[in-house]
Amino acid sequence: MRTDESENDPVVAELPVYLAKTLLDKLYVLQYPVRPHSHTYDDDSILKTKIRPRSKNVEVDLGLRTRGTTYDKSKGEQIALNVDGAFRDKRDSEDNYYKSSVMDKLVLTSSNAVSDVSRYAVGVVGESGLHLTPVSAVLALRPSFSYLDQADKRSRHDRKDASDFDDSDEEEKAKRVTVRFEKPETERSRKAKEKSYGFLLRQIREEPWIEANYHKFGSERSEFEGNKLHCQYEREQIDQFSLGASEYLCQLVPPTEELETPEASLPSHLLSRSALAALPLQERVKAVMVNAGVASFGELLGVVCGSGSGSSSSSSSSSGVGGSGNSESDAGGTNAVLRSLQQVAVLVQGNWVVKSDLLYPRGGFAESGLPNDVLQRARDFLLYKFTQGQSVVRGEVCEAVGVSGGELREVLHGVAKYKGARATWEFLLPQDAAFNSKYPEVVQRQQMIWQSRIEQLGHSLKNQQVKPDDAARNNASNTSKKCRSPRIKTEVDEDTDEAMNREVAPAKQQKRAGRDAR
Repeated sequence: MRTDESENDPVVAELPVYLAKTLLDKLYVLQYPVRPHSHTYDDDSILKTKIRPRSKNVEVDLGLRTRGTTYDKSKGEQIALNVDGAFRDKRDSEDNYYKSSVMDKLVLTSSNAVSDVSRYAVGVVGESGLHLTPVSAVLALRPSFSYLDQADKRSRHDRKDASDFDDSDEEEKAKRVTVRFEKPETERSRKAKEKSYGFLLRQIREEPWIEANYHKFGSERSEFEGNKLHCQYEREQIDQFSLGASEYLCQLVPPTEELETPEASLPSHLLSRSALAALPLQERVKAVMVNAGVASFGELLGVVCGSGSGSSSSSSSSSGVGGSGNSESDAGGTNAVLRSLQQVAVLVQGNWVVKSDLLYPRGGFAESGLPNDVLQRARDFLLYKFTQGQSVVRGEVCEAVGVSGGELREVLHGVAKYKGARATWEFLLPQDAAFNSKYPEVVQRQQMIWQSRIEQLGHSLKNQQVKPDDAARNNASNTSKKCRSPRIKTEVDEDTDEAMNREVAPAKQQKRAGRDAR
């Protein structure tokens, strides 16, 4: 079969390959996607060309034929008037976008057509062989409509000038100004900012344009530059080039990283069943809890202990975690999972929730700029509230922990769902009474942990009232303080006090006389 194929596709010629480096990092391939192949720009008037070498941007100004039959002069005059304004004749022509009174040019702007050009080269076949020059960029040139933005900007500016002139006689009123303080920029936020579209666009716009000269195809300078596509040192031999056929092919077309990545369909933060089973039990439980956030014990056993035990565990989670007929090995595995689970999670209404310090490590900052320590305390206080009831009111928690509603909403989405009434949030899973009845010692230990944690939070959270008795005492003390508050007396009050003193004085004298008689 291979013999037949070689006979049908004979070798016509063998050419030596040369690598030309004269135009290295300077060769751009320009494409015109909206222009037919038969209608090129060779005969058009090129007014100006500009380039940004670092960002690899090209801009070309094409002159339009304003006297042709296909040009609408009235539309061209209207566009020039909208862009340059009514007073364009009073300004210098260099300051106007259009030099004449009509739309006399079209701007072509470039965009990257190929993101990775490391495998592309321009080849020229000559008498001596094939000459290859690596490509720096492949750009697609399309018409730019930035003049419409300038026309809109000019219109807004004219309207603003007119309104300022009308309001110049009126006295300027005081306006309220909102002062905002920027949050400290972390290393993570700085790297995310550098990858953002706005940051990259600002870097491109800050690079200055460099004007270039345009030479038509077939001109003397064009032929001179075209000769640079040929290798200038054809007789030079490369002795170090001693690669085999397979190595040369690998260097010419290297394998892509996507082909080498196993299980590319899975997101980067997820693990496959085989990868999860290869981890130790402690790490396996931690990985599952960090990804799940909230899980019942039956669901956790189904994932950690494999599909075989998972079906029985998860199916029996509603009527008690695991059946009563489990073997000793199954009981030992369950106890091991339970011991590992208590190191990475806390118990809330019979379900397990990943600890806050795993989600918000100490010393770090959230994307909002809030320290992780504050988010830890807020999340622990929220989970403690869920141990006391099935739902919480977001406003009350915000007031207790001292964080804004938006920052608390991020914490709530991982452990609760929105109920809709008075900003009430309900715990994500229903209470697992079967686990509480089957493992009372675990429940008691978790209650002690929560009691110790809430006592720590009581010293650090602002305006936090953990015990109702303390709240009652505080209210009583505040009421007594209000009763002892000083009072500003008026003239009427002073007269009333004098009359009361005159009435009280005889009564005191009578009591004193009675004591003397006794």
